[in-house]
Amino acid sequence: MRRDLRIALLSAGVLLGFGSGVHSLRMRGWERRLAWERHVAALCVNAARGAPSPRDLPPPPLAPGEDLER
Repeated sequence: MRRDLRIALLSAGVLLGFGSGVHSLRMRGWERRLAWERHVAALCVNAARGAPSPRDLPPPPLAPGEDLER
């Protein structure tokens, strides 16, 4: 009787633990997808407003004393 109760509780703990882990991974993927959609939407809005593209900006200097214009 006591052994059966332990087995049942451990089994329930394993199932709930794995279920919680799978749910956490799914939610993380969903949040990453939403963050990507917000990023793309922000880029589209900036492009529609006429803001310069990040590719159009000059590259950052490689060293602290280096000139931006070469």
